[in-house]
Amino acid sequence: MAREVGTIQSRIEQVTVYAHGARVRRIATLRAPVPPVVRFADLPVAVMDDTVRTEAEGAGTVTSIRVGIDIPGGEARTEESAELRAARRRVAVAETEVERVRIALEQLESSTIIEDDPTDDAPAAWAAVLSARRALVALRATRERTLREQHAATRRELEDARRALEVAAEKDRDSGSAQAARLHEVRKYVELEVAATGDVTVRLEYQIAAARWAPSYVARLDGERASFELRAVVAQDSGEDWAGVALRLSTAEPEQFTQLPELQPQKIGRRQQEPARRGFRPPPVGAAALYADYERSFPRRALPIGGKGAVFDDSTYEGRVPTPSDRDDEDGVPIGGLRQEVWDEDSSIGHAKDAYKTPPPSPAMSVPMPMTRSAGKAGGIAGALAGAVAAPFALAAQAVSKKEAPASNMARYRGDFGGGGAPGSSTTPTTIEAATPVPRLDYGNLRMAPPSSSERGTLVAAPRGIDGGAGARVTTATAKIAALELPPGHDADWAHTYDYAFASDGMVDIASDGAWHSIALTSKSGSAKIHHVAVPREQADVFRVAAIANPFTGPLLPGPIDVYDRGQFLVTSEVDYTPPGGTVDVGLGVDPTVKIARNVEFREEAAGMLRGALRLIHAITIDVENLSPRPIEIEVRERVPVTREGEDEIEVTLGKVEPSWDRYTPDAEAPDDERLRGGYRWKLDLPASSKKLLRAGYQVEIKAKLELIGGNRREP
Repeated sequence: MAREVGTIQSRIEQVTVYAHGARVRRIATLRAPVPPVVRFADLPVAVMDDTVRTEAEGAGTVTSIRVGIDIPGGEARTEESAELRAARRRVAVAETEVERVRIALEQLESSTIIEDDPTDDAPAAWAAVLSARRALVALRATRERTLREQHAATRRELEDARRALEVAAEKDRDSGSAQAARLHEVRKYVELEVAATGDVTVRLEYQIAAARWAPSYVARLDGERASFELRAVVAQDSGEDWAGVALRLSTAEPEQFTQLPELQPQKIGRRQQEPARRGFRPPPVGAAALYADYERSFPRRALPIGGKGAVFDDSTYEGRVPTPSDRDDEDGVPIGGLRQEVWDEDSSIGHAKDAYKTPPPSPAMSVPMPMTRSAGKAGGIAGALAGAVAAPFALAAQAVSKKEAPASNMARYRGDFGGGGAPGSSTTPTTIEAATPVPRLDYGNLRMAPPSSSERGTLVAAPRGIDGGAGARVTTATAKIAALELPPGHDADWAHTYDYAFASDGMVDIASDGAWHSIALTSKSGSAKIHHVAVPREQADVFRVAAIANPFTGPLLPGPIDVYDRGQFLVTSEVDYTPPGGTVDVGLGVDPTVKIARNVEFREEAAGMLRGALRLIHAITIDVENLSPRPIEIEVRERVPVTREGEDEIEVTLGKVEPSWDRYTPDAEAPDDERLRGGYRWKLDLPASSKKLLRAGYQVEIKAKLELIGGNRREP
């Protein structure tokens, strides 16, 4: 009996883009009466089957999900829009008309007015000949004037048509390369079995691999306030345009595996014996007896028990995992594994265990053992039933015992599309070797082998479906996005130790064309402190620096930042890792309204009781002048010589400093880096149109017979 399947219309509600890949959420509303099976059709082939998730709200629930490949019908569509095709036709018609008028003009110009009379008749009167020639010249002039006017009009029409073609082509490029499904174009669909008594809102989520993003920023300064804008460049080639979607840019890595810690129990009291480790034993001998009825019912199509007959290919039989409703009349044990023998390593006693519960880890269990064709004695029919289902659960035991993460969905879609194939395919299931871990861990694409297969009683990889070359297109699109070069200054290589998602304030449009699209996500106001920094010993310039507080609740990732001051563009700088509540220091360049000058006086004096020492005296004066109409805060950095560790023949003494300064030790948060020694700095507040004189001095005392390497004068 055919199922009632209803195709529903859905729209993309939200997209979360990761460093590699994206998650798309669609939403659809089902009105009562809701058919038992609904289909989300016309989905891109880049959908990862294993990542499909659903959520239902309202008077209904989703009971099952199935992903399939479809070739939708309908009228064939071309890649170009109707407007672009009309513009091309207009250009072609205009070019043809220009050429026609040009040829007519050339023919008119090359034609002669007077030709020789081939007859022997007597010539007409001269007045008649002159009148005829004058009428012919007038006709030719009129025709030529008309053709030239037509030529000018057709050339103008051609120019207008070409401009219209450029506009139409630009609109077509902006609209993206993702088009609606064409005739014979491979697409995907998701079928949901819904049990509903009223209206239901269904959300469908799936993941695609061909998407990337990288952050950028804009800071707009206005005094001590700053508007901090978060922007980003996003590229995607999923096969569908994201039009009017709520965008989220995440710092997380969706395919990163994390091992959860195991908490060891701590008990207070007398030490007890460690509990014995328990694990699933290998499948028992004699599992082939489970198929004895099948062998007797189909003697011509079955394999002889224990023999080496030809393997029968029953491609029309579909294996089915037994359910708890299939029961044995003898002991009431559900066929399919509600009871399974569990081996106790210490006591060597087998006991019954609920096989439908998650099995504990077992290092003793490896891959499923092949079923033998000989009937076993140990365990009887109950042991045979347990052995029939031991292989499927052995897969889970292997994954847990080896601490292996499930195979990466993105990696599988980048390199091998369509590993699962369409359910119900008529292709014979392929035997998977035990040394191939990826298909065995791909639980969503494992199927029970049919009774006619040599691997009956075990889970094997589902046959590959016909994808019409879609797998190659998905692989190409993913590789294209991965190899896409970032715009200048952008960086997408950040640590995934802090997971945070930046949400857009409004709806955005991102075309599926594999190119970068710059979008504005959000903007927040914060504080900005402008101060000046000068190092006059190295350079006689004063630099402006803006300390902008991070106004977001998430971190700032590395990326470029454009800085504007009162609407005027200043500079493009870089942002480093900045935690929430941190400060971003951005250099704004040289401030020409602040002048600084440094001068040094040097002299030598004899010292000591017997004048056996030499004192090198350095006096530093720095003039700072603020020419701007606003008060400023300036930091002037200086440095004095320091002696090496263990040096006892050189002594450095600080002199008088006006005003007082503080020690300056940069990179205090990086203790392993080499720091500046002997650094000092003044922190001053200069009013508008004011000057300040800074003084500092130091002296170096050495023995009179010695001289400093590089000269006794230590200042330029």
